Amino acid sequence: MDQCFTINPALKKQIRATMQIQIETFHYEKILVMSLNEDNQCRIELQSDKKKYLPFEIKNRKNLPEDSVIFSRDLNKNSKLYRLCRHFDIQALFTINLDQECHAFLGINSLIPTFTDRQVEISKFIASYIGNMLHNDNLVANLQDYSDRLARMLNEFGTLHEITHALESSDNLDTLLEYIMQKSHTVMNADSASLMLVIEETNELEFKIVLGPKATEVKPFRLPIGKGIAGWVAQTGKPVLIPDCYSDSRFDPSFDKRSGYHTRTMLTVPMIYKSKTLGVMSVINRMDGNPFDENDQMLFTIFASQAALSIENARLLRSAIEKERLDKELQVASEIQSLLIPQTIPESNYLDIAAKYIPCKEVGGDYYDILKLDENRFIFVVADVSGKGIPGAMVVANMQATLRAFLQYSSDLKSVVSKLNDVIIRQTTSDRYITFFIGLYDHNQQQLVYINAGHNPPVIVNNKGEISELRKGGVFIGYLPW
Repeated sequence: MDQCFTINPALKKQIRATMQIQIETFHYEKILVMSLNEDNQCRIELQSDKKKYLPFEIKNRKNLPEDSVIFSRDLNKNSKLYRLCRHFDIQALFTINLDQECHAFLGINSLIPTFTDRQVEISKFIASYIGNMLHNDNLVANLQDYSDRLARMLNEFGTLHEITHALESSDNLDTLLEYIMQKSHTVMNADSASLMLVIEETNELEFKIVLGPKATEVKPFRLPIGKGIAGWVAQTGKPVLIPDCYSDSRFDPSFDKRSGYHTRTMLTVPMIYKSKTLGVMSVINRMDGNPFDENDQMLFTIFASQAALSIENARLLRSAIEKERLDKELQVASEIQSLLIPQTIPESNYLDIAAKYIPCKEVGGDYYDILKLDENRFIFVVADVSGKGIPGAMVVANMQATLRAFLQYSSDLKSVVSKLNDVIIRQTTSDRYITFFIGLYDHNQQQLVYINAGHNPPVIVNNKGEISELRKGGVFIGYLPW
């Protein structure tokens, strides 16, 4: 994973304090922290002096010397690093590494031209300390990002469940479509949204629902299929994702001209039932200013599928479409749940690792994971949640996020599983529990340590073909305190 050199305010305060201690202890003239960015510019991030420094261009940072300390006096005067030292007026560079790659320098200029061994060792330690702090900060940020994505996924699950309930309980098509569009408008974080239905008799689209700041200015009217973005989607049956509407020849700017609204980005998807297009749904202008992306398109397509089902539910007997509606919901939930199963197997120089997951239902409570702690240690997890369907999948999602978070900070299986058990007990109902197996293989020790919490015994086959089962274990998790 690429690391990004960014320093949050709390870390800046710590680093400045460290710099000040160095200056006072060794009587340095100045200390600089310089980042190497993706735009090939070396910039000042922190400095002890008040001088203004322009960025310095330095290409091919992967080809930089691997030495952790570089003295300007030892450099070729035609080299990039020598010119960098002259540019920032420093005598020594100490590399700051993230993921074993130089991402920044600690630059020092001393009043005394010669650095002692003690000064060098302390400066190397401080550069390493800064790199470790930034690495840990990135880990926390990545974990928060993962938690945010999981929270969004669970929110989408909840919205789908609410729409499903509305499909079952509402007999009014207009009310139901309005409800679906309101939910879509909120979850998609859009400024405006609309739904148009196909009028088969005239081969036209008719505005049914419009939400947003200019909704009252959209008068009920019909649009020929094939005209504009919505007409193109209705004609082709394909979704369209446009980051810049005014650069797309299919976009009709006439409404913007009349209303004063400015359409920047648009996502339009068809409402399809049994290969038949019943209408189109559109969202316009994300509230955060970014264009809609492929994840938005996948989610919005789900809402469009629900809207299409609601239309057919109003036209046909409920019993004729109930099974297909449930199948479609499970298929969609399965696609979201598949994100929780490892997409790639960690690489190892001494292990052959393979896995296959075939759920008995589109959405199940089965789960496995393979985590690489370091080059010599791997975590293997197999679990099964009581109950299947969407509730089981949500428990799996919660368990995966919690387990990975705990393993970030500890590899003590007993402690990790005990904490996981407490979390599952607090966050699930009494009829939800998990059979759970976790093993830690250490190549240096040639040892497998495991905990089996009520799961089927894993099988070990030795080099003689002899089969044994790991039967030792205890009660499943999420049921009783450990």
